Amino acid sequence: MEPSTSFILTLLFFFFLLNSSSVESMNKNKKLPKPCKTLTLYFHDIIYDGTNAGNATSAIVAAPAWANRTTLSGLMHFGDVVVFDDPITTDNNLHSPAVGRAQGLYLYDRKEVFTATTRVLIRLQLH
Repeated sequence: MEPSTSFILTLLFFFFLLNSSSVESMNKNKKLPKPCKTLTLYFHDIIYDGTNAGNATSAIVAAPAWANRTTLSGLMHFGDVVVFDDPITTDNNLHSPAVGRAQGLYLYDRKEVFTATTRVLIRLQLH
């Protein structure tokens, strides 16, 4: 009596299933390499204070009628919209060469505490 095709296919299926599980269990004992690098970038935000237009990287572009539209002073910033175009460097020195730019806006959205919703686009210059 000749074995049927379905019987042979079933045997092959279980054979491959057993082999794949044994290969899987061998890989679990193998230690995977740990990541070897850490990427640390610094975001430098210089807020316009009414006198530093030459080096400011952010400024208030919209604010309620009662707000100070020149500087971010005090604790009440509700409704202020601040845009920024900040350099990103590889160390905490502002004068280091920039590796990218962080661009976006802050929207100060609460009266009770000092909070801001931020939208950021980070653009890195790849060499």
